[in-house]
Amino acid sequence: MLRQAIDKVPSECWTRGKENWCYSLRVYHVIETAAFYSRETPEGMKWGTRLGTEDWWEKMTAQEAAELLTKEDMTAYLKEMEVHVETALAAYTDASLLEQDGFHWFASILEKYQYLLRHNSYHIGELALALREWDCERIKWT
Repeated sequence: MLRQAIDKVPSECWTRGKENWCYSLRVYHVIETAAFYSRETPEGMKWGTRLGTEDWWEKMTAQEAAELLTKEDMTAYLKEMEVHVETALAAYTDASLLEQDGFHWFASILEKYQYLLRHNSYHIGELALALREWDCERIKWT
């Protein structure tokens, strides 16, 4: 569904938004969060690598950041994270999914991935609403 959100938004709407909410930046957030939670530990995560700086939110506005993210780059990043997440999940057994990893605030790895699904579904819903409000082609529920 995120791929549809990227594909269906017209180029003129890609960086559209207001205040801290911009379409392309929200797409980036969804993908980067998948990168974060599919790790074994939160330590060492380098946020903002596709924007060229870890602390981008202190150095630029959301609109400036949004304009650095191209649809092509986000499509490539999404493909990369799809492989990464699939590989990470394939390494677990039913029993090991019930264990805890470095994300100590989750009771299990399974809970962490459930959180990731809920988190990303929430933000994909935001993207879907934006497409609807802008009279764009809509995302199909898959």
